[in-house]
Amino acid sequence: MPLLVVPLGSDQTGSLTLNELDRLLACDRVLFEDPAHPLMTRLSDGGVDARKLDDDVDAARDGWALVADPRSTRVIELARAGAEVSSGVTSVPDALTAARGAHNLREAPAALGGATLIMARLRSEDGCPWDREQTHESLKVHLLEEAYEVIDAIDAGKTGEDLEEELGDLLLQVLFHARLADQDGRFDISGVAGGLVAKLIRRHPHVFGDVAVADATEVLANWEQIKQKEKRRSDAFEGIPEALPALLNAYKVQKRAASLGFAAGEERARAELAAALEQGLDGPETLGRALFWLVAVARDAGIEPEGALRAETTRFKSSF
Repeated sequence: MPLLVVPLGSDQTGSLTLNELDRLLACDRVLFEDPAHPLMTRLSDGGVDARKLDDDVDAARDGWALVADPRSTRVIELARAGAEVSSGVTSVPDALTAARGAHNLREAPAALGGATLIMARLRSEDGCPWDREQTHESLKVHLLEEAYEVIDAIDAGKTGEDLEEELGDLLLQVLFHARLADQDGRFDISGVAGGLVAKLIRRHPHVFGDVAVADATEVLANWEQIKQKEKRRSDAFEGIPEALPALLNAYKVQKRAASLGFAAGEERARAELAAALEQGLDGPETLGRALFWLVAVARDAGIEPEGALRAETTRFKSSF
């Protein structure tokens, strides 16, 4: 067995799992990056040779373990070298995945678990009358509002505490819908998160498998192909919400088409746009055609048109 790495800060001992503790107690030697780590004394009292890490440790060292700071670069280096990295109660596909997220390993599950419990209480008989009355239908408007408030924070450059708060409000909507389903026995938040984990692994075979890709374009093409197989869609554009704003809808449709072989290119996009404009925009059809090919010009330039128009409208309002 390779070296066991347990990312655990000196203030996180309460989140050590029983399985992790049993494995550490079974080790011949446990090394600590932090010599003042309280777990060192506990392991020593249990008869384990626990000592401070004085030098580099071999990732292949059988029977040894290292308790490391979750943000230590050594955790990632050892994972790459073949060491096993503990992921607590979370199941991950490999050691490098556990190492990359080690700084969130203890706090994130606890915080998300706390939010889940609060939501359960709010929807209970001992909770809030307003929360108990909500349905998937009644919450739709709040979901949209919270998503747009996140976008507003990003557009305004408020990417610190303001964005953190807005993302929390958006997360609340996910927890709310999951709790509604949980109470009806359809699914719960663990199913939502577990399904997401499985999907991310399936759709990133170049990360978690042996598929080779040259660039982000191939990544998107693979994603759409995998998605097509999973959903068994007969319509290439199925799954793109019709309720999207028109510019964003056109952008998504063109993006999906591009992943399936459509390539307008700058020359054709500009020619189609010019042809539509030359017709004089004498009705919604020619205007729609002009806007569609303007989106194609934007895509070719790497510009997301919805955000670009929103930003220009904001500039206009501030200068009017």
